[in-house]
Amino acid sequence: MFHAPQLAGRTGYRPSYRVDELNRCPGCGGAQWYVGRITAECAFCGAALPIAEAGNIGARLSITAQAA
Repeated sequence: MFHAPQLAGRTGYRPSYRVDELNRCPGCGGAQWYVGRITAECAFCGAALPIAEAGNIGARLSITAQAA
């Protein structure tokens, strides 16, 4: 998404869907969502938000071994 890491902090407000929290739609204020693997879509107006934890699931999951 970003080509230069230093731009990430200067892009402004970026709403995202957070698992295990009450999420209000930034478009209509609704609180019911269709949740997929990467995005969540508002059931009322159809606004789509990226899931904040989506980088930790699916093909991007990295497994590290711990020493016993």
